[in-house]
Amino acid sequence: MREDLVFDVGMNNGDDTAYYLHRGFRVVAIEADPTLADAGRQRFADAIRDRRLEVVNAAIGPRQEVADFWVCEQHREWNSFDRAIASRNGLPHYAIPVQCYPFRHFLQEYGTPFHLKVDIEGHDHYCLEDLDAADLPRYVSFEMSALETLLTLHRLGYTGFKLITQNDHSQLVVDVFSTREVVRRALRPHPWLYRFASKLARAGRGVSDGPGMRGSDRHGWHFPIGSSGPFGEETDGEWHTLETAAFTWTAYQLGQSVYGPPVLDIWHDIHARHPG
Repeated sequence: MREDLVFDVGMNNGDDTAYYLHRGFRVVAIEADPTLADAGRQRFADAIRDRRLEVVNAAIGPRQEVADFWVCEQHREWNSFDRAIASRNGLPHYAIPVQCYPFRHFLQEYGTPFHLKVDIEGHDHYCLEDLDAADLPRYVSFEMSALETLLTLHRLGYTGFKLITQNDHSQLVVDVFSTREVVRRALRPHPWLYRFASKLARAGRGVSDGPGMRGSDRHGWHFPIGSSGPFGEETDGEWHTLETAAFTWTAYQLGQSVYGPPVLDIWHDIHARHPG
């Protein structure tokens, strides 16, 4: 494992890459959409020149091949090899040919990263399948869609888990309702309004943003909505066991968490920590 290296698999607009560079890491950013990859090269021209960043225009798949990739015109974060994902809500979309590689190709070329972030709309499992249990990233984050992701991470050797709500980068919990949770649930589809209300409440108590607070981290970085947010020990809340994380996810799927029934515009990442 290379402790100064982060993989941003599914770079999208580059907001996560920007944070990793801000933290001083070298970054390999992998992006299938050539338009987004070119935009990333322009945005981070200085980091590329200084050899702190490499933007790779390629996709992750089961084998090395050229395959059709679906681009969502209005929400490029929904780009996917799965046409159903790219065409959500009947949005216009089109196919382009992209070069695919197995994830192990990048591990062999660049080494195992300290942190691996993956958000590639339906192909995340190809990254999981190519991880080597003898040489794992210390921290990983994947878009959470099924319990199988948790179980695979546990089989690889990961022992600490957090389910992070991506609208505000807080940890998904199962708890009795408090006044704060009632407000949070009501405003969950509008995270900017919740942050505004929270700031007013903290100002009234004389409390400022600190580590683990939504919106920023202790490094002074503001996380735009849609970014993956903090990683590793900077994520919100305590690390949980596989059993607790699995129970929490199941409760959420059944509509029994403090956040109410699952809705399309709220999604979660699973963060995992390896004890090594």
